[in-house]
Amino acid sequence: MTNEPAREPALLVWQEEDLIRDQWILDRTPMMIGRAPDCDVRLDVRWVSRIHARIRLEEGGYVLEDAGSKNGVFVNGRRVTAPRRLEDGDRIQMAPGLELIFVDSEATAPLPGRVAPALDLDRVERRVMMQGQELVPPLSTAQYNFLSLLAEEPGRVYSRREIVAAVWPDAAPEGVSDDAIDALVRRLRHRLAEVDPNHEYVVTVRGYGFRLDLGG
Repeated sequence: MTNEPAREPALLVWQEEDLIRDQWILDRTPMMIGRAPDCDVRLDVRWVSRIHARIRLEEGGYVLEDAGSKNGVFVNGRRVTAPRRLEDGDRIQMAPGLELIFVDSEATAPLPGRVAPALDLDRVERRVMMQGQELVPPLSTAQYNFLSLLAEEPGRVYSRREIVAAVWPDAAPEGVSDDAIDALVRRLRHRLAEVDPNHEYVVTVRGYGFRLDLGG
């Protein structure tokens, strides 16, 4: 029987260099990882077994275990031979060149006890509405493009490389500093807080990028 975790779910992020290839919310327990079509985390890679590993939620955190895979499961370079408690930032290897990063709920959780109001973007007029109230003056082009990217898939983590491509399309990724991105994030948070100061819409996911949290 599948049970819903009582805590804010963690994430598994499949990242290659600065690109996030896929990500999964660990919102069920256990969650099966493997090549089989019915796996919760499906990895269509020949080195991965049909049922390779499983992650389950126990009191206090998530636990990873090998499900009898052919090539083994490794965390931070060490083979998993017994159930292992995962910690934020752990790197899980199941195939050559394939690495899943565990992002604990503390790195992604919204503010507790808060259901955020709707945030609507008019992509024709480039207007932003919050609680039925329009943001005036309008967001800058950079702020709007950043928010528009995050709003394509609320909850999804967008990497810094993806943000640079959306906000500064003519710039090389290495030509935009982390300080420039962080300054953009601060300015956008300040503008959104003018209408709703009690909810953080733009959430930093340490080491990976940013996501839009609309509450729930």
